Amino acid sequence: MPSMRVNDIEMYYEIHGAGAPLVLIGGLNSDHMLFRTFISPLAARYRVIVFDNRGVGQSGKPDIPYTIEMMADDTAGLLAALGIEQAHILGVSMGG
Repeated sequence: MPSMRVNDIEMYYEIHGAGAPLVLIGGLNSDHMLFRTFISPLAARYRVIVFDNRGVGQSGKPDIPYTIEMMADDTAGLLAALGIEQAHILGVSMGG
């Protein structure tokens, strides 16, 4: 299961499929499994990137207050580390 250091956390992520990148961003307390029923159909057309936000799932859980800006920086940092300069974004709740 892939993870990488992004900012001050180890960030868990998965990549499925090929094509234009599509990043799925969950809500504050949702891990990547929120999208489990969508990944396969979307991966038929896109390179789907899903991840666990800080504080949930398999990503780091530092004992500090989290901000929306911090989580946006985590997403941008993950994409930069993966070499993705542009992507489609699909988010729900806070991820929207």
